[in-house]
Formats: sequence, C-alpha cells, structure tokens
Amino acid sequence: MTALLEKPQRPEGKYRLSFAEFERLCEIEFFGDTRVELLNGEVFVKGKQNPPHQQAVRYLSKLLEHTYGNDLVISAQLPLVLESPPPDYVEPDIALLKLPLEAYTARDATNADVEWLIEISDTTLARDQGEKLQAYARNQISEYWILDLNANRLEVYQEPIELEYSQKRVYREGQAVTPRAFKKSIEWWQPQAT
Repeated sequence: MTALLEKPQRPEGKYRLSFAEFERLCEIEFFGDTRVELLNGEVFVKGKQNPPHQQAVRYLSKLLEHTYGNDLVISAQLPLVLESPPPDYVEPDIALLKLPLEAYTARDATNADVEWLIEISDTTLARDQGEKLQAYARNQISEYWILDLNANRLEVYQEPIELEYSQKRVYREGQAVTPRAFKKSIEWWQPQAT
C-alpha cells in the first residue's frame, strides 16, 4: 500500500516533458505568469523583451496589418501548436495566419494555419536559427523570417525539407522583401527616430 504513495523516481539529468505533461502543467498554472515554450520536450522561459524588440514587434505588426490585413490574421506573441511529432508549443513574435479570424475563437492556431512566421532576434538568435528553425521546417512552415536586430538584417527561409530550409536569403536595410504567397512587398526595417 505504501508503494502507491511514494514519489516516482526520475533519472538524473535533463528531463523532457511530453506535450500532454506540458499542457497539464499549464492548466494547473505551474509556470504562473512566466511565458514559456516547449521545443523538443524542453521548456524554454521567454525572457523580458528589451525596448528595441518591443518596438520591432509593434512596427512590424502595424506594417503587416496595413499591408496584408485583408488577406491574413496577424497574430503577435500568441500560442501556436506545432503538431508534427514531437508536438511543440511556441509563441512566435508574429504569426501570419489564414483567415477567417473566427477560426481561432475556441482553439490555438496550429502549423496548418500558418502562412509564415517571424521571430525578432536580439538575445535569442541562436535558438531562432537552431531549435526553432528546425521545428518550423519539421512542421512544414513554408516561410520563416528572422529579423536580426543586432546585425540589422532580415533572414528569409523558404522551402522546408525535414529539419532545414533549402532556400535562405538575407536582406539589408533598403531592400524590400516580398513574401512568397503574396505579391505585395514591404520595407521591413524600421525608420530611425529623429
């Protein structure tokens, strides 16, 4: 009888969570107000955003809404479930989702809903070019952008194959970019404050 009350033993070292375990911890508010993501069974704490990162999210969200708002749902820093095994739970800086908006009333968006994703990188560049890129490619996200604030450049990844993308282009300030699924180009860099 006492064996039923004993705490189960976990092996030493890194412990990976299943998606179901992660969901349960979220339901019981184990993480509190801390923003977390699940990538390949590992929980990553999302750190505090600095003002340049915040401003880039605001600027791009407004620009994308103005340019593509009639064609897409612009979702900033909201949950996205990547369903390809192992399932992941991420909060991309910006997700451009298929219409209609009402489709997301009672459920999280999934990789099947995504037109393209954008991550804004300052301190997270290694993860955005590593674990996140692999997860997005594995889930067939057809286009993935990384706005590298430190180098002031935009990396555009297209054509996912397994855990990578077959095409990568780098854009510098002054070079407009056109997403593959749309004909309208955008000037992705922020105007400098005067």
